[in-house]
Amino acid sequence: MTMLSKLLAMSRSELKNKLQAVDTAAVKDRGLRRKFEKIRAKQGGFTLLELLVVVLILAAISGTATIMLQDTDRKNAAGAHVAMMDELSKGIQTFRVLNNAYPDVWDSLFASSGGVLTGANPLAIISTDLFETGGANLDEDVFVADDIKALNTVGIRRVRVVDTDAEPEGFATGVRTCENSRDDDGIGGLIRSKLTDVTAQNIFRVATANGCGAENNVQFANGDPVMVWAGDPQRVGVPIGASVYGSSSATNENKLIAFGIGPDSTLFSPSQLGSMSNTPVYRHVAADEYNRFIVLFNVNPTKVIMAETATPGVFAEDEQSAGGQAIFQAIIDGAGDTKDEELGELDGMRPT
Repeated sequence: MTMLSKLLAMSRSELKNKLQAVDTAAVKDRGLRRKFEKIRAKQGGFTLLELLVVVLILAAISGTATIMLQDTDRKNAAGAHVAMMDELSKGIQTFRVLNNAYPDVWDSLFASSGGVLTGANPLAIISTDLFETGGANLDEDVFVADDIKALNTVGIRRVRVVDTDAEPEGFATGVRTCENSRDDDGIGGLIRSKLTDVTAQNIFRVATANGCGAENNVQFANGDPVMVWAGDPQRVGVPIGASVYGSSSATNENKLIAFGIGPDSTLFSPSQLGSMSNTPVYRHVAADEYNRFIVLFNVNPTKVIMAETATPGVFAEDEQSAGGQAIFQAIIDGAGDTKDEELGELDGMRPT
């Protein structure tokens, strides 16, 4: 391509001189040698029309190749995200089978003060596509006692939180904190700045690991804030007609609780059976926004026990037990898209 560019940049006289300088005796192929001699004998060299035709053809080929490469990059990115979502789904299910419990220590998606979740305080770096008060895909709610019992029963007891009072490596002790990191710009400003090695990927890790995480994992309690899915439940595979709510104080309906899939989760602990080796990153958000995938657990505070009726094969509600159940529901990405929606990007049916 470099040689072609050089040739196209030459004037007609320069091209003619180059052609005249070719040693035809050194050309071994007889037919090719005759063509060289014939062209060299031609007095006018290449015509302007001939050169224009060649340039136009090359420009058309170059433009088509660029469009094709751009489309390939888009499809490759969407395909990679679909594959990551599939691997995470399989990894969580495999972990549950091998350990008889779901992975623990997810990212809470909330900040704290002193490592304690003290009320409504969603992490400022969550994408507005993912979370927005009163709308979007995730919304803010609180844990009730039966939510906690249902999650504890399946092995989910602790979360990682961002501690706004943390002092990452590189800060002068007692001078700067994650919240007041650069001209009161908050955690987002800290990620954008070059003061430390804090990034959107490691924001939930402890200060010694270049993050803003609390020193200890937090065991959630009644009334603690929690993220819930606020979009259409059918988008994440909940059957039509199932009783699911988003942001509400109801205690007798399924709640799709959302946690971030960060590197501190036991899903990535080498000491656990069925653990995964890498923590996937979602790259279609801003550089200062949380860029991990999100897991949804369908928590039913009151577990309904079905019993067979007098008619064989027909079941009905027999009783309800407090504490309920929690099951893995779905994976969504950092922009709130489901796997089916990412597949739409892969197929070119919707924009990235």
